[in-house]
Amino acid sequence: MNQPRPDDGTDRDAPPSWMGAPGYVPAPPNLMPHAPMPGAPPYPAHVDHPPPPVGDRGRTGYLRALAATAVWALANLVVVLVVSGPAPSPEALGRVVGALLLAAVLAAVGVWLVLRRRRRAFWVVLLVALPFFLVLRLLSAAGGVAS
Repeated sequence: MNQPRPDDGTDRDAPPSWMGAPGYVPAPPNLMPHAPMPGAPPYPAHVDHPPPPVGDRGRTGYLRALAATAVWALANLVVVLVVSGPAPSPEALGRVVGALLLAAVLAAVGVWLVLRRRRRAFWVVLLVALPFFLVLRLLSAAGGVAS
């Protein structure tokens, strides 16, 4: 069902308008299509790349998750000592450090369960560990206030 196009007043056999634009240089008549321009360096040789790795790409281990939560536990300890000053007694410092260690170990289990299938960059493990650690730390702090 091809219908003839109405005549719009343009010459169909005329060259495109951009061919007469300033700076346009027509290609030499003997240039083959897809050939390099005269004076251009030759195309590089084809390099066969090895196939992409398939299968086991490593896993995020528990120690990596524990290290990430330990970073947040250390940061939390520094904040507690800066805000409340030095511990009044070694027993009080031991309770704070014990609560932080317990929260870090339990948060590391949660992080490991979420990220164990693939190896992740450490900054990703750190970001995933933060909410786990904060929730467990808030729960342990609420439990300390309730008792």
